[in-house]
Amino acid sequence: MSKSRNWHKDVFFGIHYDLHAKETDTELGRELTPDHLRERLTHIAPDWIQCDCKGHPGYTSWPTDVGSTSPGVVKDALRIHRDVTRDLGIKLGMHYSGVIDNRAIELHPEWAAMDVNGERTERATCRLSPYTEQLMIPQMLELVEKYDVDGFWVDGENWGAVPCWCDACRKEFAGRTGIQEVPTSSEDAHWEAWLDFHRDLFREYVANYADAVHRAKPDCLICSNWMYTVRQPEPMTVPVDYLSGDYTPNWGAARAALEGRMLDNRGVTWDLMVWGFTRNYSAPQSPWAMKSALHLKQEVSEVLALGGAVMVYAKPHRTGWLTGWEHEIIAEVADFCRARKKACFKSTSTSETAVLHVADHYYSCNAPLFNYGDSIEPLEGALNALIETGRSTDLLTVENVEARASQYRLLVVPEQTHLGETLIDRLTDWVEQGGCLLLSGAHLAAEVPDLVGCRPNGDASECTVQLPVGSEAAQVSGVWQNVAPDKDTEAVLCAVRNLEPRLPRKDTVLVTRRSLGKGTILAVHGPLFRNYFTMHFPRIRQLVDQLIDDLGIQWSVTMHASPRLELIAREKDGRQMLNLVNRGAGETLSPNRTIIEELAPVNNAVLKVRSEKAPSRVTLQPENIALESRYAGDTVTVRVPHVQIHDIVQIDF
Repeated sequence: MSKSRNWHKDVFFGIHYDLHAKETDTELGRELTPDHLRERLTHIAPDWIQCDCKGHPGYTSWPTDVGSTSPGVVKDALRIHRDVTRDLGIKLGMHYSGVIDNRAIELHPEWAAMDVNGERTERATCRLSPYTEQLMIPQMLELVEKYDVDGFWVDGENWGAVPCWCDACRKEFAGRTGIQEVPTSSEDAHWEAWLDFHRDLFREYVANYADAVHRAKPDCLICSNWMYTVRQPEPMTVPVDYLSGDYTPNWGAARAALEGRMLDNRGVTWDLMVWGFTRNYSAPQSPWAMKSALHLKQEVSEVLALGGAVMVYAKPHRTGWLTGWEHEIIAEVADFCRARKKACFKSTSTSETAVLHVADHYYSCNAPLFNYGDSIEPLEGALNALIETGRSTDLLTVENVEARASQYRLLVVPEQTHLGETLIDRLTDWVEQGGCLLLSGAHLAAEVPDLVGCRPNGDASECTVQLPVGSEAAQVSGVWQNVAPDKDTEAVLCAVRNLEPRLPRKDTVLVTRRSLGKGTILAVHGPLFRNYFTMHFPRIRQLVDQLIDDLGIQWSVTMHASPRLELIAREKDGRQMLNLVNRGAGETLSPNRTIIEELAPVNNAVLKVRSEKAPSRVTLQPENIALESRYAGDTVTVRVPHVQIHDIVQIDF
């Protein structure tokens, strides 16, 4: 991290503007005036904004001396943004496209990454090309010198990076690794080494431009969009100043729930950017439309509840004009956020459940270099199943297991391979001290038999199995492994037939439980959580709930409510802050319904909190309404009459 003062630690609500200036633009900045911008910003009063300077097309929206200025620049809008934000005391960040630059490649085809067939890409630059030194860093330094900008939010980064088979990359790979035969597919030897090499190049590239900017202006902050998020779960080694990402235009709350937990796990200042607008991606001609204030409030609630900062992506017109009624919506969202700032911002987790995100597993099956593919479906399915059964849940990276595992009573490892001896040893020690470990996947009995306490019984097979759930049964598909439990391991569930729990197939053991020291290891020998991600069938959720309930964990906080009410347990200033987020929707039952207009409240949620003493006060924030509570034995019971979008139960002891 930069040693200078990090202003991002203090900002809470921001606005992001970008245009991605193009060769075809004709009127950039024409309608933007200092008074117009000042009026919009004064009304909303953001702590910081990010404005356009260079997008993916590679043309700048300011008159650059280094690269290619869009021929459509009529007025220097960046100068107006700088002058107005300085007058208002608002920090100014730059939206700058890094890895992706169409114009640079048009002018310098040799700077483009080369695919396995020897064809140059049109978007992604090669990390060993002169692009960074000859264009990117000089442009950044020009922006620092001419406009005294406060930061860079670099877009088109890890998600735009690709492996490159150019001569320079081949030679460098051989020099670093000693491997002379460069792989061309995942079937070839040394494929993972080839991808690791390119990930190293990306890290070195970010460190290079971050160091250059920090040398020029130490308090000019650097953020590489989506770096060290779910798509890049390794230990943090690059000197970026904060973490951020712009989550998907559609179904943003689900993405924020996952990525917000990852960022909260990192221990550095972070924000997430909600798109203020959306469209129907299945209809190519669909125009962008501003979301409702209700929709945006629900999406930002995930970020608020997890203690992060919020940024709203607003779409300016090509002329620089900022639509008034759209900014009224943003102002309403800003008020919603600020009402919750005292209770939420910079809070810390008190969750007792965490899902483990293993970088070695992720990189073994994701879409190279840093994109999800379908690799995170079990991860997201596990998170969904846990929060939809009322359990406040975190996301945990491997390097944090030793430091933070003692906080948790349940750790979940959803269909992840490549655990490694060190991690297995840490998990084993944690279980022996009393933790409960839930693992899933058909590979467990073959890859970690001593951990789960069973061996394969025949070959794993692609099939649909039926598992008992109370008096009913859930159907789950994929590759399943019948197992033979060791002596210290018991069979918990066998498959059933005809969807009848009373007709077990006792020769087909699919769920096992092993006692180890003071703790328990529960293993589901198939893709339970990928199934839940794919289908969200209630009986699969009930199966997960049943398996966890049977572990007999003594939780500090429990919630009984609708599955659409999410509990995020936090602590701030010595107070217990139980965030309740309504994840329902009034009318999104098909892909072409993308904007939420109605949200029915969740009624009569009951929270139980174990405590050695009675609370002095229980209130519902941000309205500061007193809630009735009952203290009996060692438990505080609180009933929340209804939750519309996001409320916080504050418990003072």
